[in-house]
Amino acid sequence: MLYDVNIVYDNGQTTNEIIHSNTPPTFYPKRDSIKSIIARVHKYEVEGSFHPGLHTGSDGKKYIIPRWTEVHPETTYNDIVWIQPKQKKVIEHIQGSVGMYKTMFDPNKNKYTCSCMGFWRSKGNCKHVIALKEKHLVSKVK
Repeated sequence: MLYDVNIVYDNGQTTNEIIHSNTPPTFYPKRDSIKSIIARVHKYEVEGSFHPGLHTGSDGKKYIIPRWTEVHPETTYNDIVWIQPKQKKVIEHIQGSVGMYKTMFDPNKNKYTCSCMGFWRSKGNCKHVIALKEKHLVSKVK
């Protein structure tokens, strides 16, 4: 596991480094003249549509791909957090028998909603939602 360690020494000098340790790191403030220590688990956050991978180059350095970000040599997949991009909501204004209704699909939650009264009566399956679902099926097939 990787740890991000910030140390302030009695003489005012500061260090900031990423270290690898299987157990939480141990420090000796009196022996090493340490004024304060902050040690927290370090994770590399990677945003993108593709799951990140690790690659060790011919020079021995380790990289997160596909962006080729250089990382600590002891980095493992457990030290990487993959942040997937959020998809945009699909909003349709569908003509109903009384007027226009706002019918939406949120792909992040896989949830349909509609502003009509029938949406609640039909437990989320009104004719406007059904029309939007059919429209999505047709667009996915094309």
